[in-house]
Amino acid sequence: MSPTHLSYAIYDAFTSRRFGGNPASIVVLERDHGLTDDTLQLIGREFQLSETAFLVPLEDHTNDAPHFSIRWFTPQLEAPLCGHATLASAIHLHAAFPHLRPPYRFESRLSGQFTSWFPDVSPDALKSVSKTGRGFLVEVAESVDVANVQPDLSAIARDITGQCVITAPHTPTDTDPSRVHSRMFAPGSGINEDPVTGSAHTRIVPYWLSKWGGASILCRQVSARVGELDAVWLRDAGRVLLRGKGVKVAEGTLFI
Repeated sequence: MSPTHLSYAIYDAFTSRRFGGNPASIVVLERDHGLTDDTLQLIGREFQLSETAFLVPLEDHTNDAPHFSIRWFTPQLEAPLCGHATLASAIHLHAAFPHLRPPYRFESRLSGQFTSWFPDVSPDALKSVSKTGRGFLVEVAESVDVANVQPDLSAIARDITGQCVITAPHTPTDTDPSRVHSRMFAPGSGINEDPVTGSAHTRIVPYWLSKWGGASILCRQVSARVGELDAVWLRDAGRVLLRGKGVKVAEGTLFI
């Protein structure tokens, strides 16, 4: 039988102050809750937040190894993935279900099992997760040393077939005048890490300049090889111009 009333909580994610960050509503359901997808969608519409997350304990769920299915509903449709509502769900479980032992494991029927792609990045430092045309872009705080972040390549390969970009703002210095640091991983496409990725910057550049304004920005991809890109965003044309230097390191003859 379907429940006649539900408890919910609303959390502002990616912020330490109320009325900041990104709000999400969280509803924890019983395994046999009996609610239809149409009802879940109506609840999502009623909240009128960007996402409402519904959590249901899975068959192997235990107090020592909590494992939930998670579904995210916007006011109009079911979303394939939502970073801020997932973070809000973990915070809610920690606050409302203290008998559950973290870490919490979430699994989505649309996007597969959700785990942290960058497990050594603290939740407070994770600012946003955005779906892009070729994968996902993860913004972290400037305090995160992007160059030394250790990705979980198996988790990224499982969840993403395209690019997973991690990026952070950078305060320019005499030795590094860039304003943005980034790295790009695509193990699902056979590339554990790409040293310098022009295509990723067609999304990195608009992402940051949409926040800061301006038309140009100097970026540094802080892989082991390091690369620098001088970028111009042609907003009206929807294009990004990338400029950089190159050096010859070898020459030879190919016999075919």
